[in-house]
Amino acid sequence: MCSPGATDGAAKELASQFPAQTFEEGGLGYKAIQASYWSGNQKDLKPRLFFQPHTAEDLARGIAICTKANCYFGVKSGGHGHFAGQSCLDGGIQFDLVKLNKISLSQDKKTVTVGPGCTWGAVYDTLQKEGLIAVGGRSAGVGVGGFLVGGGISFFAARLGWGVDHVRSFEVILGNGSVVTASPDSEPNLFQALQGGGSNLGIITAFELDVIPYRGMWGGRRVIEGIHAKHAIAAYADFIPKLDDDPKGHTIIIFTYGAGPLVVIQYLAYTEPIMDLPMFDNLRKVPAIQTSLGLTHYTTLAEDIAELQHGHGDRQAVSTLTVKLDKDLLDFVFDTFVKEASTISEFAKGTMEYHALPRAFDPPNNLYGIGKEDGPLISLMIAFSTTDERYDDEVIATQQCLLRKIRAEAEKRNLYHPFLFANYAGRFQDVVGSYGSKSAQFLSEVARVYDPEQVFQQLQQGTFKVNDLVQTGL
Repeated sequence: MCSPGATDGAAKELASQFPAQTFEEGGLGYKAIQASYWSGNQKDLKPRLFFQPHTAEDLARGIAICTKANCYFGVKSGGHGHFAGQSCLDGGIQFDLVKLNKISLSQDKKTVTVGPGCTWGAVYDTLQKEGLIAVGGRSAGVGVGGFLVGGGISFFAARLGWGVDHVRSFEVILGNGSVVTASPDSEPNLFQALQGGGSNLGIITAFELDVIPYRGMWGGRRVIEGIHAKHAIAAYADFIPKLDDDPKGHTIIIFTYGAGPLVVIQYLAYTEPIMDLPMFDNLRKVPAIQTSLGLTHYTTLAEDIAELQHGHGDRQAVSTLTVKLDKDLLDFVFDTFVKEASTISEFAKGTMEYHALPRAFDPPNNLYGIGKEDGPLISLMIAFSTTDERYDDEVIATQQCLLRKIRAEAEKRNLYHPFLFANYAGRFQDVVGSYGSKSAQFLSEVARVYDPEQVFQQLQQGTFKVNDLVQTGL
C-alpha cells in the first residue's frame, strides 16, 4: 500500500531533479495535461504530480524513485484510454510520455523508430513524404504506444496482420530502472511477451517498426440511413471472405444510436491507389446519403476517423466481444444493440462497430489464441458515452447486459470465440485470460523473470494484469 507520505516524498524528489518537467495541481501545465485525456472518466482523476520525461533515462529515474518509495504510478501515451485508471490515476505519480515523440527513419529506409508519445498522424505525415508507411492506427489521434501494446488493427490488417507483428525491437524500461532492448535476437522471451503482454513487463520508450513502400490509397466514408442497416450488414458479411483473395481491402461498419435516428457508417479502404474495384460493389450498392470515396491518403482517412471520435471529454464506456463471421448472428447483434441502446438513449449515446480481426500469420508465436482454422473473426466494439457521471453505473450495466445476450446467442450457434481485443476491452473484462491458459502462463513466467519485484503488477495502475483474477460476470 502506497502512503500519502511516500507519494509526497516521490513527488518532491522528482520536482527537485526535474523542475521543468514536473507539474503539480494548481498550475497551468497540470490543467493542460489533465485536459488532454480523451475520456471524461480519466479527466476527473487528479494525480499528485505529472512528470514528462524527455528521455528514456529520465523515465528510468522516475520509475526508480517510485519503486524506492513504493509509490503508485500511471503511464500515458496518447491518452486515448476510456476508463478511469487506464492511463491516469488519483493521488500517485503520472508519467506523461508526450515528450518521447522521436520519429527517426533508418538510413536504409527499412525501419522507423518512434516514441510512445507520438500519434499515428504524426508518424504518417513523416513517412508519406518518403513514399513509405507503417502498419499503424486507423485514427490519427491515437497514440503509438497504446495501439501497439494492445495489438493494433490497421487498414493493412488482412494483408499484413497485427500492428505489433511489425515491431522489430522494443526499448523498454524494467522495474529495476534498467533500459533494455528486446528483439528476436536479444531478450527473445521478453520480445515475444511484449507482443500481447500489455503493461505487465515494463514501459516501452521506443518502437522500431518495419516500413513498406507507399503510393497512396483509395477509400472514404459512406453515411447510410438506419433503414438500410440490414442491407449494410449483408454487404459487410459478403465482403470479409473476399479478403482471402485480395487482402489489400478493408472495411468497417459503424452504428450510432442516441437521441436522434440511427446512423450507419461504412469505411471502405484499399491500400493501393486503385479506384472502384469490383470487390467493393456490394458495399457501394447500399444507398448512401453522403460519400467521400476516392483516391486518398492514409493520413486523410485516419483524420476522418479521428473526427468521428468526437465528444472529447464525454464519459466513455467501451467493451468488446469476438464472434465468428455469420450474417444472421451479426443481424442479431445489431437488433440487440438497438434494443439495449434505446433504453438509455435519453442520457447516453451508443456506438457499435464490426472490425475484422487480422489474420494469424505465425500461430506458434501468437499469444492471442487465434488460428487460421478459426476463420474470419469479428471484434465487436461496443461503446456508450454520457456527459453526466450520475449515469456511469447504468451505462456499464446496459453494456454488460448487451454483452451477455450476444455471447449467449453466439455460444448457442457455436460462433463464439473467447479472444478479447485489448484496445477495445472494458475494465471488467479478462483480456489476458482470453488468450488461453498457455499464453497466460507464458506471460506470467516472463513477468516473474523481468519484474521479480512486481513493480508493474503492484505499483503501475491500469488493468489487464497477468495476475488479475477478473470476475467478468459474463
